[in-house]
Amino acid sequence: MALRPPYSPSRYDKHFCLKPPALLWAALFYLSRAITLPVVLGLTSLAGTLAGEKADIRSIFEPVLDLYSLPPSLIAAAVLFALARRSPRASSSTRWIWAHGRMLLAASAALDLVLVVVSTPLGHGEITEQTKLPLLAVIFDLYFFAYILSARHVRAVFSDFPDPAPAAGTSK
Repeated sequence: MALRPPYSPSRYDKHFCLKPPALLWAALFYLSRAITLPVVLGLTSLAGTLAGEKADIRSIFEPVLDLYSLPPSLIAAAVLFALARRSPRASSSTRWIWAHGRMLLAASAALDLVLVVVSTPLGHGEITEQTKLPLLAVIFDLYFFAYILSARHVRAVFSDFPDPAPAAGTSK
């Protein structure tokens, strides 16, 4: 058993597992954007409609959402789901996803990078006004890829999962 670096008690959740750092949350939401962003935009649009406002915020984010971002987003969304379900009662599939979460997120970032490059003029080496957003996506993908694979805290977070809850009627 390897010794963990000391983390302050505030870095642990109610199950005594390390909480994900803010940058890991950012990576999760960025890489799962084709899944999470439409949900968030739908909720904000609904809230705006209920408040009597007509502003359509979805048009601002349309360039970020395309069919090519869906496959890597599905991978990252699975890891985000596993994070949301990280508890002693989690299923074995949730535990498997979490145990492989770093590699899944790295694969998501790599796939996103490849798909951004091949689906835009960046793949032909063109840098134009239309390639500024894809170029930014490439930078984010590279950064998150390196961060997910190299950060010690991220490695520690993904190695932490609550012990399974004892079955009903059994004692520990």
